[in-house]
Amino acid sequence: MRMTFLAALGLTALVMTPVMAAADTAGMADRIVNDPRVEALNPYGLRLPPAVRADKTVQFGKALRVPLKGHADFWRVGVTTPVLKPVRKGDQIVIAFWARAEETENGAPGKIGRVQLEATPVVRAIFEQPFEVSPTWKMYQLKGVADQDYAPRQLNAALHLDSAKQVLDVGPVFVLDYGQPAQ
Repeated sequence: MRMTFLAALGLTALVMTPVMAAADTAGMADRIVNDPRVEALNPYGLRLPPAVRADKTVQFGKALRVPLKGHADFWRVGVTTPVLKPVRKGDQIVIAFWARAEETENGAPGKIGRVQLEATPVVRAIFEQPFEVSPTWKMYQLKGVADQDYAPRQLNAALHLDSAKQVLDVGPVFVLDYGQPAQ
């Protein structure tokens, strides 16, 4: 498992923030607070969960293909990944995820209705953002700050997907904790 996380260091340049010192890449694997593998994602809202597919063109070589009908309640279909480590109030969190829109209506960009860091078990968004998704694999990211202390598994990163008639591919999802801002 440690080697898998070390392989994630390929995402370092995409999620570096001003809070990080340039020489901080040695601890990058320690910043990952979830299991980013596609097999560890928790799909919800579909009659049958999407199967994990081989795809050599995305990091770790696996993805979920999610066929969507589009719905005003876009949060009814999506994937979550639990945060497995404690998070402190004020910690700077980055959600970085791989996605592509495999099929869309009339060539429009794909849409993810909302990506959010959410408290559980009663779902409450800490920070969130919608995304347009390109037809080629791309890593997207969302940054925010924890509003209070959380124990392991009290937070999820959630991708609420059903905002358009489309087929989305979802690759690895990383949740990184950069800790407290420098004073």
